[in-house]
Amino acid sequence: LETGLVRLAFDLGSHRPELAELAQRYADRQPDLADLCLIRLSELNPKLPVITVDGDFKLYRRNRRDIIPVVMPPGL
Repeated sequence: LETGLVRLAFDLGSHRPELAELAQRYADRQPDLADLCLIRLSELNPKLPVITVDGDFKLYRRNRRDIIPVVMPPGL
């Protein structure tokens, strides 16, 4: 990040209202900020799967109802 080789394309501040809404919706699962950002990124990039080892992504939905495609190890 310091050298500019990698640039973050996700501006947390720009998506704060959506992240807050997701945090409320999934409060019972206690998602961390990283989970909320991945859900939001999935909404912004619907053709891409989320690569995770977090089984909660089987329950999370993008755009309130759409299943998030995930890539995770078998058995999770």
